[in-house]
Amino acid sequence: MNNKNKKTQRPVLKIIFIIGAIIFSFSCEKESNCQNGVLKNLTGFDGCGWIIQLSDSTKLEPINLEDFDIELVENKSICVQFQERTDLGSFCMVGKVVEIKSIE
Repeated sequence: MNNKNKKTQRPVLKIIFIIGAIIFSFSCEKESNCQNGVLKNLTGFDGCGWIIQLSDSTKLEPINLEDFDIELVENKSICVQFQERTDLGSFCMVGKVVEIKSIE
Protein backbone atom coordinates (compact mmCIF):
# COMPACT_ATOMS: atom_id res chain seq x y z
CA MET A 1 0.00 0.00 0.00
CA ASN A 2 1.44 3.39 -0.91
CA ASN A 3 1.46 6.54 1.25
CA LYS A 4 -1.42 8.15 -0.68
CA ASN A 5 -3.82 5.30 0.22
CA LYS A 6 -2.75 5.40 3.89
CA LYS A 7 -3.41 9.14 4.10
CA THR A 8 -6.93 8.82 2.61
CA GLN A 9 -7.81 5.98 4.99
CA ARG A 10 -6.95 7.91 8.17
CA PRO A 11 -9.78 10.49 7.90
CA VAL A 12 -12.26 7.70 7.13
CA LEU A 13 -11.17 5.78 10.22
CA LYS A 14 -11.45 8.92 12.35
CA ILE A 15 -14.97 9.56 11.09
CA ILE A 16 -16.00 5.96 11.81
CA PHE A 17 -14.53 6.22 15.32
CA ILE A 18 -16.34 9.52 16.02
CA ILE A 19 -19.67 8.15 14.81
CA GLY A 20 -19.22 5.04 16.96
CA ALA A 21 -18.40 7.15 20.02
CA ILE A 22 -21.51 9.29 19.49
CA ILE A 23 -23.77 6.24 19.17
CA PHE A 24 -22.22 4.68 22.28
CA SER A 25 -22.70 7.86 24.33
CA PHE A 26 -26.39 8.08 23.42
CA SER A 27 -26.98 4.44 24.34
CA CYS A 28 -25.39 5.04 27.76
CA GLU A 29 -27.63 8.04 28.42
CA LYS A 30 -30.74 5.91 28.04
CA GLU A 31 -29.49 3.47 30.66
CA SER A 32 -28.74 6.25 33.13
CA ASN A 33 -32.46 7.13 33.33
CA CYS A 34 -33.06 3.86 35.13
CA GLN A 35 -33.51 4.30 38.89
CA ASN A 36 -32.84 1.56 41.44
CA GLY A 37 -35.53 0.59 43.92
CA VAL A 38 -37.44 -2.25 45.54
CA LEU A 39 -41.00 -3.53 45.30
CA LYS A 40 -43.21 -3.08 48.38
CA ASN A 41 -46.56 -4.76 48.97
CA LEU A 42 -49.01 -2.34 50.59
CA THR A 43 -52.19 -4.24 49.68
CA GLY A 44 -53.19 -4.36 53.36
CA PHE A 45 -53.76 -0.59 53.39
CA ASP A 46 -56.91 1.06 52.00
CA GLY A 47 -56.60 1.71 48.29
CA CYS A 48 -53.01 0.52 48.08
CA GLY A 49 -51.29 -2.18 46.08
CA TRP A 50 -47.72 -2.72 45.00
CA ILE A 51 -45.50 0.34 45.13
CA ILE A 52 -41.87 1.01 44.31
CA GLN A 53 -39.52 2.51 46.86
CA LEU A 54 -36.50 4.12 45.21
CA SER A 55 -33.03 4.02 46.75
CA ASP A 56 -33.51 7.62 47.99
CA SER A 57 -36.70 6.46 49.86
CA THR A 58 -39.05 8.14 47.33
CA LYS A 59 -42.21 6.08 46.95
CA LEU A 60 -43.89 5.56 43.57
CA GLU A 61 -47.42 4.37 42.93
CA PRO A 62 -47.34 2.79 39.46
CA ILE A 63 -50.59 2.81 37.49
CA ASN A 64 -49.46 0.17 34.97
CA LEU A 65 -47.33 -2.33 36.87
CA GLU A 66 -49.52 -5.19 35.60
CA ASP A 67 -48.46 -4.33 32.01
CA PHE A 68 -45.01 -5.79 32.71
CA ASP A 69 -44.02 -9.41 33.08
CA ILE A 70 -42.33 -9.10 36.46
CA GLU A 71 -42.67 -11.34 39.50
CA LEU A 72 -44.11 -9.30 42.37
CA VAL A 73 -42.00 -10.19 45.40
CA GLU A 74 -41.58 -8.08 48.55
CA ASN A 75 -38.23 -6.20 48.57
CA LYS A 76 -37.31 -7.41 45.07
CA SER A 77 -34.60 -5.16 43.62
CA ILE A 78 -35.58 -3.48 40.37
CA CYS A 79 -34.45 -0.77 38.01
CA VAL A 80 -37.29 1.39 36.71
CA GLN A 81 -37.87 4.21 34.23
CA PHE A 82 -41.06 6.17 34.74
CA GLN A 83 -42.97 9.36 34.08
CA GLU A 84 -44.80 11.15 36.87
CA ARG A 85 -48.55 11.56 36.25
CA THR A 86 -49.65 14.78 37.93
CA ASP A 87 -53.02 14.56 36.14
CA LEU A 88 -54.08 11.58 38.29
CA GLY A 89 -54.88 11.17 41.96
CA SER A 90 -54.40 8.26 44.32
CA PHE A 91 -56.44 6.54 47.01
CA CYS A 92 -53.31 5.13 48.63
CA MET A 93 -51.55 8.53 48.87
CA VAL A 94 -48.11 7.25 49.88
CA GLY A 95 -46.11 8.47 46.90
CA LYS A 96 -45.99 9.93 43.42
CA VAL A 97 -48.38 8.48 40.86
CA VAL A 98 -46.26 7.27 37.94
CA GLU A 99 -46.53 5.48 34.62
CA ILE A 100 -43.75 2.93 34.19
CA LYS A 101 -41.83 3.09 30.93
CA SER A 102 -39.56 0.10 31.65
CA ILE A 103 -38.77 -2.13 34.59
CA GLU A 104 -36.11 -4.79 35.08
